[in-house]
Amino acid sequence: MDSAASAVRTIVGAIDLTFDAGRLGTVLAHAHVRAPLKVVRPFTLEDGRVLVQILHLGPGLCAGDQYRITVRVRRGARAVVIMQSASRVLGMPPGAHALQHVELHVDAGGHLEYYPGLTIPFLESSFVQRIDIVAAPDSRVGILETWNTGRSMRGEHLAFRRVSSRTTISIHGEIAYADAIELDPTIADIGGTGVLEGYSYAASGFWRNATLKPRASIACSPGVLCAFGESTPDSVYLRALAADGRAMHMTTTKAVEIVNSAWGLPPIPLRRFTS
Repeated sequence: MDSAASAVRTIVGAIDLTFDAGRLGTVLAHAHVRAPLKVVRPFTLEDGRVLVQILHLGPGLCAGDQYRITVRVRRGARAVVIMQSASRVLGMPPGAHALQHVELHVDAGGHLEYYPGLTIPFLESSFVQRIDIVAAPDSRVGILETWNTGRSMRGEHLAFRRVSSRTTISIHGEIAYADAIELDPTIADIGGTGVLEGYSYAASGFWRNATLKPRASIACSPGVLCAFGESTPDSVYLRALAADGRAMHMTTTKAVEIVNSAWGLPPIPLRRFTS
């Protein structure tokens, strides 16, 4: 490892949340937080789901940072977990990187939507993430990630060193869904044909135990390349590339609305809870 990387200070942040189904609906039964991560008090949505926002108290993820987010949804509980604002991965010395490990556990009859929002890699940043989801066969699970390719106004488009993310959903010990994002501008031209296609934003979403209503679809806005539908019965996916953040936000918001409608739920007022 580079000497500059070995000298960076490690900050270990953590969030551990447990949602239970109580007599009056879902409650946040347990919350353990270690700075710089923080949670805002839970909000009960009109349909009974509980929404919790995760905040980052510092400027962003720095070299050597290690974050662990663990969420457990017990039988019958229904929860939505979101990031209040974009996650920023700051520049760092050669050889250094920031790590994040997310573990989601959803029991029988549980419902969990995890929407971490936009991740922005800054100049010379490196970010490695793993998301492991263990879900009961009859549970509902939704996950949606959005990535930016760097602050274009500052000339940082594709100026990060690496973005690596792996997501899996396991049912009874077997992988039911797997997704991978591996972007490394230092070893290949990832901005062109076959990868980013010249776009600046990418999104990947998956919802389990959701069946779309007939003719439910997304009309891609100008500047958006997207695919949305059922990959297998009761499994919905979204893949999108966009030229700007506003167009991407409209696309991802519409996807969440359509899936929630398929579940018989009203739209989540995400704008109320995100900056």
